[in-house]
Amino acid sequence: MWSRVELKTQAKNLLKLNYWLFVLGGIILSFVTTGHISGSGGLKLNYNANSNNISDISNSIGDAFSSDQKDITYDFKDSINEITGSITPSIVKTITAVVIGSIVIALVAALIGIALSVFVFNPIQVGTKRFFSRSYEARCDMGEISYGFKSNYLNIVKIMFFRSLFTVLWGLLFIIPGIIKAYEYSMIPYLLSENPDMDMQQAFDESRRMTYGQKWQIFVLDLSFIGWNILSSFTLGLLGIFFVSPYMYFGRQNFTADSEGTMIISIKKNLKKLQKTVDIVKGVCYYLIVACERALNTGV
Repeated sequence: MWSRVELKTQAKNLLKLNYWLFVLGGIILSFVTTGHISGSGGLKLNYNANSNNISDISNSIGDAFSSDQKDITYDFKDSINEITGSITPSIVKTITAVVIGSIVIALVAALIGIALSVFVFNPIQVGTKRFFSRSYEARCDMGEISYGFKSNYLNIVKIMFFRSLFTVLWGLLFIIPGIIKAYEYSMIPYLLSENPDMDMQQAFDESRRMTYGQKWQIFVLDLSFIGWNILSSFTLGLLGIFFVSPYMYFGRQNFTADSEGTMIISIKKNLKKLQKTVDIVKGVCYYLIVACERALNTGV
């Protein structure tokens, strides 16, 4: 059973091996999964006011509310009449064209974004997972990031698309089911990075098996990085780029490796149990055959 402290300690140690390559890999993975480089900027609100400014503001507000209500209503009606009277059919057509054009541009931009995510970013995400996986085994090669384009590309595109689609559909049933399913399907990119030829049902079943009973622990693992993310916001995202992102990705990668190891141990135990069962069945069959032979020899 893995522990959060062990995973994060291993992540820090691995990060020291090829630091700059891992930073670059973290930047790429952050971009293709969130649409921006990890890190948040700061927002400064400057407010300088003295008692005179506050008095001026309060006086202005008082004058506004003390105006005659009838005059305000009259002025408002005049303004509306002037605006409506100045609207000509050509202006209406122009406004309609602008609105329709804006909607069309937004739809085209959305379709382009979806196409980029499905056909470009998802395969890069699989390749980046493979890069961190190979880095875990001390084999660093930035060429691994393009792995998704070179190894059964269409299968990767299909499975990753349905992963995103199913997560969104579950999210429509309120937020919690979507979050649970997002964690349940979270191992699919890692699985495809090792076996891009696996079919969709197998990928979903394997990811479900790997995260069974582990979703809360993975959520807590992700939550344990929130302090680093908050600290990153005070550095305009620089800490996120150069440390937090690769640190987080290695932490998740270590979980994957540990889960696979635990799964292998479980499979071996099940095989041993199966072998014992087979031996028992073979023994029973042997004694039945011997009993039959003796019965035939004695003429019974």
